[in-house]
Amino acid sequence: MCYSYKRGKNRKVTVDMRVSLKTKSFVMIFIITAVLCVASIIGSNIALTNIIKQQFISKAETTTSSVAAVIDAAKVARIKDAVMEIYNRTEDKVSNEDWGSEEHEAYIGLYNEILESQDFIDVRDWLRKIQDEGKYLYVYIITPDLDNARMIYVVDATEGDDFCMPGSFDLFTESDYTIRENPLGGVPVDIVNTEEYGWTLALGKAILDGNNELIAYICADSSMTEIMAIRDNYLLIIGGVLVGLALLTGVLGVLAVNHFVVRPVNVLSTASIEYCKEGDKNEHHKFEELKIDTKDEIGDLAKSMVQMEHDINNHVANLIRTANELIESREKEAEMTAAANIDEMTQVKNKRAFVSEEERLDREIKAGNAEFALAVIDMNNLKAINDTYGHEEGDQAVKDLCAAICETFKRSPVFRIGGDEFAVVLEKSDLKNREKLFEEFRKAAVRGEEKKSWRGMSAALGCEVYNKKKHNNFSDVFKAADANMYENKSRMKHRDSAT
Repeated sequence: MCYSYKRGKNRKVTVDMRVSLKTKSFVMIFIITAVLCVASIIGSNIALTNIIKQQFISKAETTTSSVAAVIDAAKVARIKDAVMEIYNRTEDKVSNEDWGSEEHEAYIGLYNEILESQDFIDVRDWLRKIQDEGKYLYVYIITPDLDNARMIYVVDATEGDDFCMPGSFDLFTESDYTIRENPLGGVPVDIVNTEEYGWTLALGKAILDGNNELIAYICADSSMTEIMAIRDNYLLIIGGVLVGLALLTGVLGVLAVNHFVVRPVNVLSTASIEYCKEGDKNEHHKFEELKIDTKDEIGDLAKSMVQMEHDINNHVANLIRTANELIESREKEAEMTAAANIDEMTQVKNKRAFVSEEERLDREIKAGNAEFALAVIDMNNLKAINDTYGHEEGDQAVKDLCAAICETFKRSPVFRIGGDEFAVVLEKSDLKNREKLFEEFRKAAVRGEEKKSWRGMSAALGCEVYNKKKHNNFSDVFKAADANMYENKSRMKHRDSAT
């Protein structure tokens, strides 16, 4: 480029403003390489951030799902019921937004007795083990108050000043409102970056009872600060290496830049993006497959990425192995529990299972949701059968009676609670149709008696329907049903003696 102007009348001066091709090439290459550097850094930042998020989400989901599957749901339910009983009867509730105030201290003090319960201690200590082994910031159990948009703490494994008392609560975050639409879907993923806690990821899974109904949510908060700092260091390395390469390529020329810098950087950037797309896989080998060994900073960076990939794979593999062990342990425990609840002779539920059923119905009575009836059935003349035909034949008579009960009450749980005594819990359709079912059973018993042999199914039946005005708990219902059964047995004996 030239600028011209006149000095004097006929004199023209020219100033040469040309830029050398070498400089232009250097500037052009530097600009292009700089653009590529920025694009690579942004792409790597997005890819690494997404990878980190996906891995932490996968870890948290795997752990919380496993914990929700193996945790003692009955203990959690009892703790939750105790917390909600105090919560529901307390008028002046103070949220954690007023943490440390006198009002808040007075409010959470109402729940001190729960801290001493064995259920709370057992669950808290178990969660602390999960928290320590999984290296989580916090592991805790919460339950929602959907009507007031609050998350109420049930058990917190945290120690020290960050410990949240049972009954303390936070207001719903924006993402928490999705729980109203799908309560069993769990607490949605929430990733935040605060000055106090740094990068934190939180999510929760539903803890369900035996009827697949929600008890509470098990939540885990993971700190991403350290790994995000590592990410930033990787990005700084990438940026430093690429800037250095940009200067180097200005000297070596377009071919050298294209061969030694642009191509490897583009490969790494592409691999990072592809890595992110494969985020649902348990293991990744995208960087390892690149086989970049340029004997320079790019090669070191590629090795670092391969090492990072290897470390993440090992970390995920360890988490999956731990989760599988927890699931396997839970399955074995479930098998043992199921076997312990079955009567060996009749193959119906035993007295131990009946006690668990009593606890469940007591919880429903306490919650005001109980609708059931209890039928108690006792075999007549078992002693006579044993004395006349022997205990083996007596056992067969008990089995025949059990078969008749199970055939009549197909949709209701049957329990053997004594040698020749059975109990049936009637709910829903069987509760509604109980008189029809009783009549069917009586007909079966009559047909059995007409056989005039030990195979006869002569049995007395007594029933009591739960009434909240008459009964305070399940034991009251059982006593009434048992009394009705013995009254029926007495009538049957009187009838037999009369004939």
